[in-house]
Amino acid sequence: MEECDNLLVDGGGIDVQFSDVSYSVSVWTPGRILGPEKKHILRNVSGTFHKKQACAIIGCSGSGKSSLLNFISGYKTCGYKGDIIINGRPHNRKQFRKELSYIMQEDNLQPHLTVLESMEIASKLRNCTIQLDVYHKILIKRILDNLKLSEKEQTLAGKLSGGERRRLSIAVELIRNPKVMFFDEPTTGLDVVSANCVVSMLRDLANCGKTIICTIHQASASQLEMFNALYILSPTGQCIYHGQSSRLISYLSSVGLHCPLHHNPADFVIEVSSGEYGDHNETLVKYIDNGKSNDWNNDKSIENSVQMQSHRSNYSRHKCISTFFNELRILISRTLIISSRDSDFIRVRIFVPLLMSFLFGSVYLNIGKSGSFTRDNVIMLYFSMMTIVYLSAYSMSIKFPMELLLMRLEYFNQWYSLRSYYTCVTLMDLPLQIISTGLFCIVIYLMTGQPFELFRFLMVFLMLIVTGLMSQATGMLIAILFKNFLINTIVISSIILPLTIFAGIMLRINDTPKIYSWIYDISMLKHSMQGILHAIYGFKRSELPCPEIYCYNGSPESVLKDVSMSENIFWISIGYITSVFLFLKICTYVILKHKLS
Repeated sequence: MEECDNLLVDGGGIDVQFSDVSYSVSVWTPGRILGPEKKHILRNVSGTFHKKQACAIIGCSGSGKSSLLNFISGYKTCGYKGDIIINGRPHNRKQFRKELSYIMQEDNLQPHLTVLESMEIASKLRNCTIQLDVYHKILIKRILDNLKLSEKEQTLAGKLSGGERRRLSIAVELIRNPKVMFFDEPTTGLDVVSANCVVSMLRDLANCGKTIICTIHQASASQLEMFNALYILSPTGQCIYHGQSSRLISYLSSVGLHCPLHHNPADFVIEVSSGEYGDHNETLVKYIDNGKSNDWNNDKSIENSVQMQSHRSNYSRHKCISTFFNELRILISRTLIISSRDSDFIRVRIFVPLLMSFLFGSVYLNIGKSGSFTRDNVIMLYFSMMTIVYLSAYSMSIKFPMELLLMRLEYFNQWYSLRSYYTCVTLMDLPLQIISTGLFCIVIYLMTGQPFELFRFLMVFLMLIVTGLMSQATGMLIAILFKNFLINTIVISSIILPLTIFAGIMLRINDTPKIYSWIYDISMLKHSMQGILHAIYGFKRSELPCPEIYCYNGSPESVLKDVSMSENIFWISIGYITSVFLFLKICTYVILKHKLS
């Protein structure tokens, strides 16, 4: 970006001011019994980041750089105290999000989309349109040209170099033409040439009228000169410098700290904050008034204040008639492209149930035709139901957290609504769940010799589908509540295993102490088993052939009576399990929305 593209020039910039920002977290320390200890990350820091400036937040590890960036951007607010002023007006987080973009350190991109596809999908979501017009295609081409990505248009994002991925992360956000851009350590993990290219790009974006705010873990002297302003934090989370980058050495000299010749000023100020030259942090914090002083900033605060008061930010987002349905169509299209190129998960979801069905079928071959093996057949049906339950629950608990980080960032950057994304995830997984369950059910049903009647097969299939969807919703809810995969596994097992006891098969209802009998009435697995057993043995099925002289379980009615499930409540069970499924889906949506807010 040697010169500013007219398509990327902002009509009006945004000044971001913050005051008395504090942040603390609870930390458990060894030997402490009564409760966690409060650790202060930020301590009443203040400052201002002006429009048309590239501003860098610098500090050693643990100084609170990312914490400050998260609060100013609104990405995280829990545990923070302080005020934010946008262009002289009180901060409105919801409105401010429409004018900003947050590019994280991890380069959260869809690895199975090409550079051009990533840009086109971002543009479609931004403009709420299925087809891009000529203007938006030209805009995409100019952005790629400016960021030197034109030659990589047909390259998958997962195959780009680190610097190219970083530039693509910036490119997809430039589609929205944000007025404020936040970058969390944009140079980390890059070589010197790539890092210089990224920093130069940030300076060019600032020259286009944007407010650029980023954290830098380690900057070279040349990179430091590219930033207009610096905000330096001490290890205790206090501001020790806030002003122009060109005046940093003069500032340190004014308090008796002289940077050695040919020494990187960025390294020197980090060494000073870490106590390499004695404890000067308290003096520096007082001298800069913990970030409130503008003595080392060339901008005149009075003029800025007038400009802020006179300027009103034009918070707006492109509106269209059917936002939800257009977003949904675009997200579905994106999911189909990704699934076609990353089909390993789909293959596993289909192959594993198919493998299990052949295993069960070979072990319980044709037992459903004989009255001598009715008890074994009931246990086989029970194991089949439990297979669907476990596979459904764990598949979603593994898959969804992998998408959650990228989804959180895209949602925060206003790519789409949570309702659109949540609907897309639900709809796109439904065919896969139906296909995998259907194949499993067909093989099991035929190999184990169940009654060859279509309505019975469809009833078993329907019950396994709703049971699998209910288990899947449980896994998704647990995945949102707990971030750790190990904890997810333990919690899901802790929920499902007790339900297996009260499914009415391994422990019959009549043999259960009366005090626990009510659990069977609310147990989803018991309702599922009762529906499956009635589909197989109910609806006036004829006597089963039995080679023995006396065969008690040759009568289908006696089979149902033996497990205390003689009452036919198939459709009630379907309705109950479906209600639980819908309840879990609603709870998941509400909790997810709360976590993202």
